[in-house]
Amino acid sequence: MLCLGGIISTSFAAAKTVEIGVLAFRPKQEMSKKWQPLGKALKRAIPQHDFRIVALDYPELEQAVSERRVDFVLTNPAHFVLLSRRLGLSAPLATLIVEEHGIPLTSFGGVIFALAERTDLKQLSDLKGKRLVAPELGSFGGYQMQAYELALAGVHLPGNAVLQIVGMPHDNAVNAVLDGSADAGFVRTGLLESMTKEHKLDLTKIKILNQQNIAKLPLLLSTRLYPEWAFAAMPHVDENISRRVAATLFQLEEDTATTHAIGIRGFTTPSDYSPVEELQRELRLPPFDSTPKFTLHDVWTRYYWESISAVCASLVILLLAASLLLMNRNLKTKSIKLENEVRLRHGLLDALGEGVYGVDYRGRCIFINPAALLMLGFSENEIIGNDQHALFHHHHPDGSVYPGHDCPVFRSLADDKTRSGEEWFWRKDGSCFQVAITVSPNWVEGGSKGAVVVFHDITERKLNDERIRHMAQHDTLTDLPNRALLTDRLQQALSYAKRDKQRVALMFVDLDHFKPINDTLGHIVGDWLLKQVATRMRECVRDSDTVARVGGDEFVVLLRSIDSTADAVMVAEKIRNALNKPFDLAQQSLHISCSIGMALYPEHAEKENELLDFADIAMYQAKQLGRDKVQVFSSIKS
Repeated sequence: MLCLGGIISTSFAAAKTVEIGVLAFRPKQEMSKKWQPLGKALKRAIPQHDFRIVALDYPELEQAVSERRVDFVLTNPAHFVLLSRRLGLSAPLATLIVEEHGIPLTSFGGVIFALAERTDLKQLSDLKGKRLVAPELGSFGGYQMQAYELALAGVHLPGNAVLQIVGMPHDNAVNAVLDGSADAGFVRTGLLESMTKEHKLDLTKIKILNQQNIAKLPLLLSTRLYPEWAFAAMPHVDENISRRVAATLFQLEEDTATTHAIGIRGFTTPSDYSPVEELQRELRLPPFDSTPKFTLHDVWTRYYWESISAVCASLVILLLAASLLLMNRNLKTKSIKLENEVRLRHGLLDALGEGVYGVDYRGRCIFINPAALLMLGFSENEIIGNDQHALFHHHHPDGSVYPGHDCPVFRSLADDKTRSGEEWFWRKDGSCFQVAITVSPNWVEGGSKGAVVVFHDITERKLNDERIRHMAQHDTLTDLPNRALLTDRLQQALSYAKRDKQRVALMFVDLDHFKPINDTLGHIVGDWLLKQVATRMRECVRDSDTVARVGGDEFVVLLRSIDSTADAVMVAEKIRNALNKPFDLAQQSLHISCSIGMALYPEHAEKENELLDFADIAMYQAKQLGRDKVQVFSSIKS
């Protein structure tokens, strides 16, 4: 017992409050209150830690990340890119899913608006020279999206208009337009609707410029759509905490009470944030403002007279050098050819991390880069001049032959179409690996048709996808199926039972006297006991059956097919007897029992919800009869 107490004390000593910094684009008090239910949901899922939600504006959040005073960050896409580039914020764990009018959304945009009475403002180009108002330059949905759309329309900020920054929240920009201190304003999608719902705005008093109508987006919109907010971990956060937080976020959609309280649908796997970086690079916004791209237009504008002089001097030099160039034509042609070959092979292929190879019209390799050779395990001599399909694309992963006419390389050679997809390549040692591949037809030397193939190994990405999918469908403590996976399997079982005229049994299993053990010996012992219970229950059923954990000490057992009620009761008794046996831990024995309620298809119910409810009722009937019993559902209490 002394040894066990030391373990528990050490665990609680190691526990600390986990800080989650949330960007406040609305008033900080309002944002903090909005996201508090998330902290409570994380606490329920990870009781060893407390979770504190802190709403911060742009400077405050950047300072907190810089000083490592927060462990996780929820912020807009542009701010996430800035924090990751400058302050080392890790890759996103998840992307936010919002909900508007019952529709889940994983992307958002910006809104450009003016007073409805402004008949002089009809299109984006009308804003040139006008007074524009935005919350923050760093606001992705409140400035950067709109600046990009205006740039495409020929209005470049801040030079082509008078730009005023009013600070967060976005409400400030709306108020500035309403009181006439600005001609037009920028806010993110959903803000105008929220202010209208809060009776802070009459939508009939404003109009939307460059309004976009996108199916399944019930919001006012003026720009392109970009991925929603990113939830990311700081580099110092323990990997186990990050993994458990990510799993909780992915399961949050099932917790409707929490999502309704926050006003979101949940979280999903991370979106592609590269379009955000592209926008920031085009606008030369932080963090891509330190080394701007210097264009020919910049040179011409800044050095106009010098450029004219240089052009004239170049023409004179070209005229003087013409005779020399003619005399050395053959030498120059050979030099250019050699230079192009060296640049193509060494400057492009050798530096690429992706595998690249080219084929002629017969599908025979004419070049290949080092990255491809490294992945395939062949030497260049073994590849060049040989059929690429016969060398490393000849079989499917199950061992069946891959016909050459189905190969995307030969198909692109036949119809001149570019193809992208996922394939399996075979290494020289006989092992195979999955790749993402793009085949682009082209014309090779001599005018004959060929193709260029680009590929990279996606094995790790596939494994990560599978891990995330498993985490979203299984209980993190016992690795049993969770409620979502149980519901899916129950629906399938009832569908097959209806088709094959079979019977299905569903049991609710609740542990008796578990709470005193958990309260007396602590959560470490409680968690250990739940894992042992899960193991014993799995050993009592068939591989085709399902044991799921749906609550703290509540389990559900699904028997896909049974011959009789007696068979199901026999399995239930087997589980009850297995859990009645002592659990040995640290020279002591723990004793528990269980109450099992059972409902059957089609005797008691034909729908999954009714079957679950009746099994739950039967479990409570078992408890009322004295616990440690198996009770088949009965509509009349005994």
